[in-house]
Amino acid sequence: MHKKLGIILTAGLSLLLTGCSKVSLSTTAKTYSPDEMVAVVKGHTANHNTVTYQIDNGTKQRVKVRDKTFVIQVPASDRQQKVKITAAHDGQQQQQTVTVNAAKKLGNYQQIVQKYNQMVVMSKLSPQEVQTLKAAAALKKASSSPNPQLMQQMKQVQQVEQKVQQLQSTTKNEQLPVQLSGIHNVVDNSAYTLRLNVQNGDLMGATMMIPVKSFKDKAQAQQFGTAFALFSQALGANGKQVMHEFESKTKNQDKTQTTSKTIINHGIKYSIGFSTTELYVYITKA
Repeated sequence: MHKKLGIILTAGLSLLLTGCSKVSLSTTAKTYSPDEMVAVVKGHTANHNTVTYQIDNGTKQRVKVRDKTFVIQVPASDRQQKVKITAAHDGQQQQQTVTVNAAKKLGNYQQIVQKYNQMVVMSKLSPQEVQTLKAAAALKKASSSPNPQLMQQMKQVQQVEQKVQQLQSTTKNEQLPVQLSGIHNVVDNSAYTLRLNVQNGDLMGATMMIPVKSFKDKAQAQQFGTAFALFSQALGANGKQVMHEFESKTKNQDKTQTTSKTIINHGIKYSIGFSTTELYVYITKA
C-alpha cells in the first residue's frame, strides 16, 4: 500500500514539475506592418533569457527577453515576410509564425546612389563652373564635327573636369556607398546621421538624425540642409520645396512637444519626430 502511494505521489510530482516547466510563447498579433523602417514584433514568454527567430529562410538570430517580453525588429521589405519565433527550455520548445506585410519601396538603390553622389560633387562647384560643364555638354551633343567654340572653351572645361575628379575623392565621406544591404548608418558626422534600409536592391526607407544643437551652428545647419535637399531630389521629390516646408514645421517647435509632423512631396513621405536632444526625419514612400 505504502509502495503504491509512493509511486502515485512521485508520478503526480513529476507531472506538476513538467507543467511548471512547460514552454510558453505568444505574440501580440499574427500580422504586422512596417512603421517607418521596421516592423516591430512583440511577444511574451516565461522562464527564458532569449528567444530565436528566423526571417523567411534567413539566418537564425537571438533576441533577449526582458520581464517576460521580447521585441523583434524586422526591416521593411517590398515582399511579404514570414518570421518564425522559437522558445526552448529543457528539451521542449514552442514556435509561433507571424507575417510582416510588404511596404512600398522608395526606388532602385543603385539609381538613387548614382543621382545623389553626382549631386554631392556638383554642389561643391561654383555656378560658373556648373554652367561651363553644361555648355560644353550641349555643344558636344549639338555637333559631331569639331566645334570652334568648344575648342576655345576646352582648357576651361578640362580644369573643371579635373576639379570634379578631385571632388569625387574628397567628398567620399558625404557620398552613399555603391553596395549596401540591410540597415546601416551610411553618413555619420557632427551635423547629421543618415541611416538607410536596403532590401533586395531597393531602398525601402531612410532616417536622418540631427542633433538639436547643430541648428545653432551655421556651418552644420547648412551641411544638413544641403544633404537633406539633395537626398530628397535624388528620391524624386522637390528638394527646395521639402526644405522650405521642413523649416516652416520646425522653426517654432516647442522643445517639450514630441508630436510628429508630416510632409508629403511627389509621393515621398517625411515624418518629423522630436526629442530634447535630436530631431528625426523618417523618409518612406507615401
